[in-house]
Amino acid sequence: MTDQQRDGERRFVNEAGEARPGLVREFVDFLKNNKKWWLVPIVILIVLFGLLVLLSGSAAGPFIYTLF
Repeated sequence: MTDQQRDGERRFVNEAGEARPGLVREFVDFLKNNKKWWLVPIVILIVLFGLLVLLSGSAAGPFIYTLF
């Protein structure tokens, strides 16, 4: 086995032992690396609508409906 192969194997083992990043961190890294910043407003709107749907079924529902 060459030194280059051993270094690659060591790097692989080190990276495999590291903790995995969370979903948000992985999404931010995706946006940085792929220059997809236009996705941010879309994701924010989807999250806000999801929160609105969740809250409409709870005790906060009557207060949300008065806003519209």
